Amino acid sequence: MADKTILCPYCFEEFRTSEALYQCVNLEKDNDGEYCCPRETQEGYDRYWRGEDLPLRYTWPQKKKGFFARFGSSTLEASKCPQCGQLSERFVCPHCFNHLPIEMVQNGSEIISVVGSPSSGKTNYIITLIQQLRKFGSRLDLQVTPMQVYSDGHKDDATDIVYNKMREQLFDSGYVIEKTPEAKKDVPLIFHVYQQSTNRSIYLVFYDTAGEKFQENIKNNAKYLSRSSGVIVLLDCLSVPYIKEALRDKGFDELTGRPSMPLTEIQTALANAQQDRVDIYSKPFAFVFSKFDAVIDNKDALNDFPVQAFCKGDQYLDSSYKRTGKLDIDKINEINSTIELALDDEKTWDQTEFRLFAHNWTSQKNKKININSRDLDDSDNNYRFFGVSALGSMPVDSSVEGKVTPYRVMDPLIWMLYKLGKFNIPTTKDK
Repeated sequence: MADKTILCPYCFEEFRTSEALYQCVNLEKDNDGEYCCPRETQEGYDRYWRGEDLPLRYTWPQKKKGFFARFGSSTLEASKCPQCGQLSERFVCPHCFNHLPIEMVQNGSEIISVVGSPSSGKTNYIITLIQQLRKFGSRLDLQVTPMQVYSDGHKDDATDIVYNKMREQLFDSGYVIEKTPEAKKDVPLIFHVYQQSTNRSIYLVFYDTAGEKFQENIKNNAKYLSRSSGVIVLLDCLSVPYIKEALRDKGFDELTGRPSMPLTEIQTALANAQQDRVDIYSKPFAFVFSKFDAVIDNKDALNDFPVQAFCKGDQYLDSSYKRTGKLDIDKINEINSTIELALDDEKTWDQTEFRLFAHNWTSQKNKKININSRDLDDSDNNYRFFGVSALGSMPVDSSVEGKVTPYRVMDPLIWMLYKLGKFNIPTTKDK
C-alpha cells in the first residue's frame, strides 16, 4: 500500500497512513468483570476527551513493509492483537487515538471544514446539504456517505447515527434542529464525498459546536482551518444590523431577537487565526449567508434588494446542476457580485469592512495592498459569497410549514470542489 498523508478529523494532526495504529476489538469480559484484553491509558486520548476517564483499548503499530510491498495493493490486512490474539481491522490516530475511517487509512485524506457563527442555522444546513448531495450528487458523479466511526463510550456520536436522527427530525417530522447545547468536548460529523470517475475523495468535517464558542474554537483550533483544503463559513444574514432592523416588523421577531455575532467579530476571529502564523489565506473559502429566503422574500423592505440573480420572476432559481449536471460558474459569480455590492452599499447592508477583509485575505494571501488600486470584482479571487436557505421558509413554532425546500445549499461545496481542481465538475462553459 502506497504511503499517503492522513489529516485526522479530530485533532487535525498530519501523519502517514503507515503510522495509523491498530486497535483491539475484543470487548469480552471474564467472570470477574475484567476485560479479557487489558485496557490502557493514553495521554493523547485523555487530553482530547478532557479527562472523561475512558480507558483505551490496546493499540499497536502496523508491521513495516519492504520497499516494493509499499506500492502494492491498498487492501489492509487484519492484524492479531499482541495481548489477546483477537484479529482487528480497526485503526486509530497515533496522536489522539480516536477511531479513523478505514477509507482514510487506505487512501489518505483531505478535508473541507464547515464552521458556523452563532444562530447561523449551521446544523440545519449540514443536514440539508448531505440530504441534497445524496439526492442530486449522482448528476455530478458524487457519492456521499456518513461515517460510522466513533470512540469508546461515544457510539451514539457516530456520524451515521447522528445524521439519520437529525434527518428524520427535519425531513420526516418537519421539526427544526434547535440551537446546539454546549458540550464538554465537540465531536465532529464526518462525511465521505467520493467521485468514481476520477477516483477522488474528500471528507466534509463539521463540528456542531454551540455558536457562542465560535471565537474560542477558531482561536484554539487554528489547525482546523490551516490544514483543511477548503473552508465553508456559515454566516447568519439576520446578524447584519440593517437586515435585522428592517425585518423586525416582518414576522421575524423570533429570529431577529436571537443573539447573533456581527460580521466584524467573525472577521476578527478568522484574522486572529492568521496572526497565529497559520496559513489559511491560500485556500478557497466560501462565505455562506444562511436564511437567505428572508432576504429574497422581503426585498421591498431591504431597499428593493436585487433578487434577479436568485429568482426567475417570482420563482426561486435553484442550482443548475440539479437539471443539467453542470455547474453554472457565471451564476455563481453573479450571486457573489450581488452580495458583495450589498455588503458595500451603505444604504443596504453596509458591511464594506467585511467584504474588503474577504477580498484582501484570500486574493492577496496576507499581503498589504492599496485597496483603491485593485479591482475588487476580480474573478480569480479565492473566495465567493453565497446566499442559501436550508429550510426554504421561516419556521413557525420550531416547525417547517409544508415541506423542507432547500435552496442552493450545495453551491458552496460544488464550487469548492471545482476550485480545488481534483474533481471532474463540468461547467456550463464546457463544450
